[in-house]
Amino acid sequence: MNKTLEELQSRVKKEHQDIAKFAQHIFEELDHKVEEHRLLTASNALAGINPDGKTEKLYLDFVNETKRTIIDVLVKTTQDFEHQGDKYWDKNFKDGVDQ
Repeated sequence: MNKTLEELQSRVKKEHQDIAKFAQHIFEELDHKVEEHRLLTASNALAGINPDGKTEKLYLDFVNETKRTIIDVLVKTTQDFEHQGDKYWDKNFKDGVDQ
């Protein structure tokens, strides 16, 4: 997913780089939270509290699905930016991407 994010950052114009940077910061924070959760789960396991495998899988699946959703929205937003002024483009976001 990080490779996809980097590719999208290169496609976005300079004046819209803040959107790609925002998505990158979200990804970094999600990765940080996953690492914190992993450390907490490991310390709990050392203390004798066994983690529930189904819950752990659900947590990681949710984080990955969140990342995929962010990428999908960023792709659609990038497409709308690339096609600004194109009257034949069917916008992904009907309210547009202009401020």
